[in-house]
Amino acid sequence: MPQLEAFFWTAELGSVRKAAEALNVTQPTLSFRLKQLETTMRSPLLEKHGRGVRVTRHGQAYLARVKIVLDAYNSLITRAEVPGIEGSMRIGVAEGFAVACMSAMVHDLHADFPLLRPEWIVATSAGLEQTLAEGNLDLAILVDPLFLKGVRLSALGAQPNGWAGPVALKHIQATPRSLAKFTVVTTPPQTAMYRATFAWFAEDKVTPQQVCVCSSLNAALQLVGDGLGVGIFPEKVIQAFSVQPGLQKLNSEPGVRDGHVYVADRVSADEARTASLQRTIERTCARLGYFETLTHWPSR
Repeated sequence: MPQLEAFFWTAELGSVRKAAEALNVTQPTLSFRLKQLETTMRSPLLEKHGRGVRVTRHGQAYLARVKIVLDAYNSLITRAEVPGIEGSMRIGVAEGFAVACMSAMVHDLHADFPLLRPEWIVATSAGLEQTLAEGNLDLAILVDPLFLKGVRLSALGAQPNGWAGPVALKHIQATPRSLAKFTVVTTPPQTAMYRATFAWFAEDKVTPQQVCVCSSLNAALQLVGDGLGVGIFPEKVIQAFSVQPGLQKLNSEPGVRDGHVYVADRVSADEARTASLQRTIERTCARLGYFETLTHWPSR
């Protein structure tokens, strides 16, 4: 549904920026949703027009159907709207996302749903997704999920990632061959961090000489900050740890692919409740600029 809303408002307003403002999300989040939608289409729905965008001929036919769907959905939500979310709820949060957003998210959820009593579980996305699929979580924020059966996913946005290393390496051009000689710190196989790390080296057909696998992303950050290796982390996590003198973002070629962040629940869960919680989480992300690429880093 967020993808259809993104298309509808972009088509109505003729601008990605205005549509993002109308939906109270960041432009990168809106663009990601439009890209998701268009990958399922045979022809483009939007095209550039002047300083904005306009609907293609194929998009016009699709827009009429989208409006019918959205009107029906909004009618259902109005009838079954959750007046207030209360009681206990087990919420899983991917560790990297938690490092940068946890405090603000806890604050915003409490402000919007004061009777909600969340139990927070912070772990790797792979572990959280499995726990959710088994019915032992009510909601989770996942990065690059495995798309397990029974799990429903709704996109939040694209998370910029980057290499981090000791300050002594800040002038190095981080390439697969130059970093392969250092200890590469990462989380276990099947995690988003592990997959992103080895995919990056594979682009140049390089295998790192020494790998340190750590079950905690927080601990992995500490290892890199203490000069014991290099690792891939979300840019906002590197920024959050910038107070640690030993940690430095490295300039890499090729760049590190973005992670894709989702709100997840079970397919049998109350969709209206999840949508209400997601709106608060989206507002938190927008306030923190979590999905925005950093252009300036603190100099050392």
